[in-house]
Amino acid sequence: MSATEWFVCTDPAETVELGILRGTAGGFGGFAASMAIGDDRWVTDPAYGEGTIFTIGQGFSDESGTRADFFDDIVNERVAELRVVHATELGETVFAETLRVIGRGV
Repeated sequence: MSATEWFVCTDPAETVELGILRGTAGGFGGFAASMAIGDDRWVTDPAYGEGTIFTIGQGFSDESGTRADFFDDIVNERVAELRVVHATELGETVFAETLRVIGRGV
């Protein structure tokens, strides 16, 4: 078992991707993120590749899902909003995600 894991959301055509490096101890615990839409990329640190710097402004997780908002590098303008809901029944878990990128679409 690891202390962190990448949680990655993509669209069916794999033209949009958001990845969050998060702790596995419970709660949100987002440490880093990367996002790509076509050829445009955002990263929280150059260690995660090339792209415009953005930051995890706020995040929350509980038994019903995860909500995270991403901002520009000075936490002034919202860049994206991630909403994840999940349900578990009979040992199976299903996730549904919505990623809204401000000015770009959902």
